[in-house]
Amino acid sequence: MFLADGGGGGRVTPTPTFTGTQTLHIEPSAIPEALKAFTDAYDRVSRKVRDLAALPIHKWAGDPVSGETAEQFAERTNAGGAESAYACLTGYQKQLKAAIDSLTSAQEDYLRTEGTNTALWGKYDQA
Repeated sequence: MFLADGGGGGRVTPTPTFTGTQTLHIEPSAIPEALKAFTDAYDRVSRKVRDLAALPIHKWAGDPVSGETAEQFAERTNAGGAESAYACLTGYQKQLKAAIDSLTSAQEDYLRTEGTNTALWGKYDQA
């Protein structure tokens, strides 16, 4: 059953939105594995974004109730602005891409200066 007014008597508390620059501190030798983890997550989220964008939303019964339900579903998944599932997923996708780009750049810097021996990355002879 779908209730157009949101149903229930509960109160929905908005989730906090984090803005601004966030910093990830990572040991240089851990960059390859972190890059793999972020890339895998990015790939999974990208598939979900594609799936959600292609999701057909129809008035399945052809009546006013299913029409209103389909409209509400579309609002909450694809067309609902900043609060839609699509906007949330694409925002997360952008954050993952930024992390991947940053890790890739850091890895390239280390490769230029310290070669391919990740066990030595960030470690200097203090003697």
